[in-house]
Formats: sequence, C-alpha cells, structure tokens
Amino acid sequence: MKLKISTPLKVIYQWEIEKISIPTENWNLKVMDGNAPMVTSIKPGIIKLWPIGNNMRVGHEIYVSTSKGMVFIDGKIVRIVTPEATLAPEESESNLLQNKKNLEDKIKRLKTEWSIEEIEKALIKLEKINADIELKKMLQTA
Repeated sequence: MKLKISTPLKVIYQWEIEKISIPTENWNLKVMDGNAPMVTSIKPGIIKLWPIGNNMRVGHEIYVSTSKGMVFIDGKIVRIVTPEATLAPEESESNLLQNKKNLEDKIKRLKTEWSIEEIEKALIKLEKINADIELKKMLQTA
C-alpha cells in the first residue's frame, strides 16, 4: 500500500509500506493493505511504519514524530496530513528539553490568564516536543 505523510510545507515521507501504526485519540491504529476505508484524527506522537522496497520487505521500521493531524485511508493508500512531522529531530536533546520546559512554564502562566485557545495550542506543541524527544532517544539507541 502507498503512504504519503505531508505538512503544508513539504512531503515528509512517500513510499510503499507493508503496514503502519498511527497514534489516534483512543488507540494506536494499525493499518495494512486492504484496510477498511476511514478518516480519523491523529494525536501527537510517534508513527511507526514498515517500508517495502522492490516488492520485498526492507526489514526495519521507520519512525516519524507528528503533531495533531488527519489520516485518510482507502485500503490501498494512506495519506497523513499534519502541521508538523519529523523523521529525525534536528535539534539536540538538550534543546528539546529546554523547549519543553519553556512551554510548560508558558502553560502555567496561561492557566492564570484563562486563555483556553492559547493553552490548547501550547499543549499540542508540548505533545509534539515530547514525541520529538522520544524519537531522538529511539534514534540514539538504534
């Protein structure tokens, strides 16, 4: 089945895959060729996919950190659209941890100001940074 992961700025990943695991609000959605058509939202987290090359399994999983988004499945094609997705975080783990701390401090401040929309935006960004930190650690141990 074909997979395309894209943001408004670029295509992050486009290739044939064997299967994919996608973080949703209720569970990790597992999708394989012939899956029933569906549309669902994605929560920030780690997408895990298994690529296929020249009709043969490549053998290694690929991980992508993502923010909120949508997935469209028709049985032969999986299309993921998200504001942010990362195959490998460019920032160092220490920078990511500092960004996380800054956002947590901002969220505490916003809670006193009762800015619900700003709190929600900051929480989504915090979840994406947490996914980037998790991905960075996974890549370092691989």
